[in-house]
Amino acid sequence: MNNTQDRRISTMNIPLNQYVLLEEIGRGAHGIVYQGYHKEKPDEIVAVKIIDNTGNIDSLLVEPDLLSRLNHPNIVNLKDYFIHEGKLILVTEYIDGITIQSYLEERGKLSTTEVITFLTQIADALVHAHANNIIHRDIKLSNILVTGDKQNRRFVLVDFGISRMAEGIQTIKRVAGTYHYMAPEQLRGRPCEQSDLWALGVCTYSLLTGIKPFEGDTEQDLSKNILLSIPQPPSEVLEEINPDFEYILFHLLEKELVNRTASANALLYELKEWSNSAVTKYIPDKDFKSKTSLPTWEKKERAELKKKWIRFWIYATLAGLPNIFHFAMSLGGLIIFYVGQEKENRLKTFAGIFIMLASFFVLLVTLRIILNIFGMLGGDETAAEFFLSIFLGIASWGNVVFIYIAVRYLTQIKNLRESLILHKILREASQDISRIIQLLKSFVDANWGNMNLRQKYIELLIFNGQVEEAIVEAKLALEVDPYNFGVTLLLANGYFEVGLYEECKQVCDYYLAISTYSFEFSDLKERCQLNMDK
Repeated sequence: MNNTQDRRISTMNIPLNQYVLLEEIGRGAHGIVYQGYHKEKPDEIVAVKIIDNTGNIDSLLVEPDLLSRLNHPNIVNLKDYFIHEGKLILVTEYIDGITIQSYLEERGKLSTTEVITFLTQIADALVHAHANNIIHRDIKLSNILVTGDKQNRRFVLVDFGISRMAEGIQTIKRVAGTYHYMAPEQLRGRPCEQSDLWALGVCTYSLLTGIKPFEGDTEQDLSKNILLSIPQPPSEVLEEINPDFEYILFHLLEKELVNRTASANALLYELKEWSNSAVTKYIPDKDFKSKTSLPTWEKKERAELKKKWIRFWIYATLAGLPNIFHFAMSLGGLIIFYVGQEKENRLKTFAGIFIMLASFFVLLVTLRIILNIFGMLGGDETAAEFFLSIFLGIASWGNVVFIYIAVRYLTQIKNLRESLILHKILREASQDISRIIQLLKSFVDANWGNMNLRQKYIELLIFNGQVEEAIVEAKLALEVDPYNFGVTLLLANGYFEVGLYEECKQVCDYYLAISTYSFEFSDLKERCQLNMDK
């Protein structure tokens, strides 16, 4: 409390409506926080926050409206709020502690055990907030208080001033928050629940290592790093860290929403699974690091990959049981179809579909032959037709179901393989971006139809200053997928970086003509026009 006490200004016994202010305990951009009490409850100390009126009472009432819906031990408890002389007054529980930012400045960095406690408590708070359809949007070290002793540490999330209800499609750009903690989609004006998880990941990284994962001399440089750069692995900063916990942390800092931790509930599940694993049974931090063996999470992913291959072959075999020829054709068509999808090859895709359809014709012919043989042997052909038609219907529908399940497992296998290879690239290349680009290029060349990988490759080229090369790669990628949002935006940004404003504007106009409206392309188009008018 020493740093806070130095800033306090005594305001002994100043009345404010039904409350009495005792002393100032904090000050921010939007107001001042005092220690005080209710006149009818002098023994109960509360925090009284006086927020300056910006001229819009409705916007001021956002924070108390949201806080009134929440009740969680790791979210500051709202007790009262009212308007006084045109200013909003918030009365919350008084937390005898300091911000985690001040705590970090005193400590330098936190122990792994304390960081895990922090991450678990705030994740649980986000589960509650998100369940109430509330996105915080400004999670940072100075908006989290820490109190209690070492055995009973409590972290409390405060300041919901720019929080919003989770929204659907937005029609205006809303970039709000603190740049160091803002997720890529939040920088683009599209915050969501996973944006809070990104910010929590930034906080956790800072507490664990003592440094921020993304830095920049200007907001533009910082934004560029957030959008494109890869933070230094904590294992290179710390002497000891559990590789599985490092993976959980990096999972929070994935730039693409599809790759990031899906929800606060999912994060709690990951933490629980990790804490129950054999790796954490011997908790001295010195035992955490292992550079010679694969991390446990990677072993699990490889084991899962093996299981999915086994399941794929089981269902693929079941799909072909009614007829060996039908099975062979179905499986062959399935494989050709999958290769065509992966390589973006239309000829192979349609060939695969044709072979799978032809396999049904083979099945019909085979059954007709069986039926004729049955008739030649003197059997009741009518009864045989009836039972065979039932068998054919069941077999056909079963075949479709099994093929669907097999394809589903094949898609999961593809995603797992991609995840494993990408993590291998990052682990082997470390912070050598040229090495990462080289490895990623070889992987992209072998998986030409994978737009997610190609987009990552183009992003790294731009970040590394290889803008002309990135433009060429983006054009080639758009020949495969002309309407890909991410690659089109990278192409437009590439043109902007090299000063080709007219070409950049044309790309923006092209995409806006398709999508009608997009924050990113509209902003970039305006910037192009400003540079062209100079």
